[in-house]
Amino acid sequence: MTDCTVAHRFIAFMKKMISRWQLPFNFNAARLQTDARVFAPDEWTPHFNVHTYSGDWSVVALRAAKGAVVAIYPDPFAKDGYENTAQMSRCAYVPEILAALQCETTSARFLKLGAGAEIRRHRDYQLGLEDGEVRLHIPVFTNPQVVFLLDDVRVEMREGETWYLNVNFFHSVTNNSPQDRIHLVIDCVVNDWLRAFFPSEDI
Repeated sequence: MTDCTVAHRFIAFMKKMISRWQLPFNFNAARLQTDARVFAPDEWTPHFNVHTYSGDWSVVALRAAKGAVVAIYPDPFAKDGYENTAQMSRCAYVPEILAALQCETTSARFLKLGAGAEIRRHRDYQLGLEDGEVRLHIPVFTNPQVVFLLDDVRVEMREGETWYLNVNFFHSVTNNSPQDRIHLVIDCVVNDWLRAFFPSEDI
């Protein structure tokens, strides 16, 4: 098989995959904002991928791999499973959201993109529906000046909505506003309950 054939098959596969999907869950944005405000500025950890962004991109880990030395990013090789962090115990509403998701959750984090900050175009791997694990975004604080591009298409997400974003595709975010943007980001293992919310032809 030639390199050209492999490339064409890969492009066809990517075109078949669903890049984004709004799930039918709307959570209470005000209660989520109360949880996010619990954490002082010095409790947000700068994102580890320093070459991918400019400005403030920082994290509060709420659920992470057991015994993780660095808890702010999901560990696909976690041998002992996942557990809530001490920061989760300070949240009143996030545990209710995780309980409403009738599937296994691995990591859960508040991710903050500061005013004027930018996440450069990049992609993550093995976090799509076809991989058996999905990443859900629930905007906590956002506004129309935040530009989220996924597969070169803008995705407009409102506070409290729940979105599946297939980050196997290239994506970038620019916060053009004077306010911080915060999302609750949850990684979930796909099961029959979760799969039922997606178009059957994309499963």
